[in-house]
This record gives sequence, structure tokens and C-alpha cells, in this order.
Amino acid sequence: MPEIPDLEAIRHYLMPRLEGLTVTRVEAPIPWLVRSGAVELESIVGHGFGEIHRLGKFLIFFMDGDRLLVINPMLTGRFHWVEAGARRPPRLGVVVAFDNGHELRYSDQRRMGRIYLVARDQLDTVPQIAKLGPDAMAVGEEEFLARIKKRAGQIKNTLTNGEFLAGIGNAYSDEILWEAQLHPHRRRSTMSEEDLRRLYAAIRSTIEWASGVVDQTVKEEGLGRKEEWRQHLQVHRRAGEPCPRCGEPIKGQVRSGSETNYCVKCQPLFT
Repeated sequence: MPEIPDLEAIRHYLMPRLEGLTVTRVEAPIPWLVRSGAVELESIVGHGFGEIHRLGKFLIFFMDGDRLLVINPMLTGRFHWVEAGARRPPRLGVVVAFDNGHELRYSDQRRMGRIYLVARDQLDTVPQIAKLGPDAMAVGEEEFLARIKKRAGQIKNTLTNGEFLAGIGNAYSDEILWEAQLHPHRRRSTMSEEDLRRLYAAIRSTIEWASGVVDQTVKEEGLGRKEEWRQHLQVHRRAGEPCPRCGEPIKGQVRSGSETNYCVKCQPLFT
């Protein structure tokens, strides 16, 4: 699932490339991905894109005419920036063609993504947007502490709950908790304020570091060549490998198809 570093890299890659271009054609091979209607999406022909913002796991494309193209790629949504004649990927959901001969494509292996076209003042009508907590990279430390102290459950579940904090998923919750030396199944109610401040610092440092790595990778490789960028992660999907901090084997647990990885020594459940 794309998380903040992935979406920030996509945003940085696409924004200068879309600037000044005009949409010449739109296709929706999987029309139900466009929740506001494939016919309505065709109305962007003749228009252009402006800035691209990110909110949690949503990318928000500003368009002339005071409209927003809002995309939540969910688990397997992928963006491709290619020349019009390039081979099309499987499960191609939407194609936006431009007057410079390039196409912005969106593919989705599980076809779970959500695409909306809304007026600029109606962003909160997009399902889930209104319920989102503050973005993980926009929340201040004191607000974070006030919000998290209202939670009592397992800390990984709290971090990945978009209504608490927007933008953190399975992969980066593992990385953040490893950096903070907190067990993913430890209950928030057992944590001290020092633990929580360390967690806040780990959110900032981990996402900032990873964003720089992914941004550089995407600059070099472009979009559409890989499904996700995870090669730099310290513990996620590294079960059995030595912990980068202490050398003990990384533990892996899979529940409902979702993998959690952590170091038993560095991240004790009980302190």
C-alpha cells in the first residue's frame, strides 16, 4: 500500500511534468474505479493540472476550473507516466492523455482504488476525507500527545488508524516502532509520556528519511517500473534477518494477510 514517502515521491515526480499540459483524451477501462462517474471524468478534456497535494494516503490534483481530481490508491493502485505508445499494464483503470504525447495511467491489481472528481470547495464530500485525523507530517507534538492519550489499544493499530493519524500504513508503522523501540502489540495505556514523545520523534524522523530515499529512487527510475519502494526499510519484510541495531533476528507475524516485523530485544513487550 502506498504510504507517505511513496505518495510524496509520486507527487514530486508528476507535478513538474504535468505543468502546462492540456488533457486531450480520457479513458476508464475499469469505470467503477471512478466513483464520481466515468462520463464526468471525461469533462477534464481540454483542461490542465496545477499543484498536487497529499492528504494522508490521498493524492489531490488541482485542476483549472476549480475542480479536484482525488485519488486514493488503496492497496495496489499504481501510477505510470509514459509515452502514449508504451505497453499497457494489467488492470489498467484510468488513462489521461496529454498534448505532449504522454499519458498518466492508473492501474490497480485488486481494483480497490477510489477516484473522485469534485469541486474545489467540496473536498470533504469525498468518503473518508471528512473522518481523517491530522496528517502524520502536519500534526504538532502537543496535539499528537493529546490525541494519543485518548487511545488505550495496541500501538500499531493506533498508528495505522486513519481517524487517529492520516498517512501511516503497515510498512512504516513497523519502521516507526522499531525506531522508537516500542513493541507493536504493546498497549498505549502502558506507555509513559517519554515513550510517546519518542514515538512522535520517530514518526517525523522515519518518514523524513524514507521520503528522501524514495524521492531519489523515483527520480532515477521513474514511475511504473516497480509496484512499491521498500528496499531501504530496516525491519519490515525482513523476518529472520539480523536487527540493524542489535543483531538479533527480526521476528515476523502474519495476521489476515498483513505482516508485522519487529525486534524482540530492541522492542520488548514488557518493560
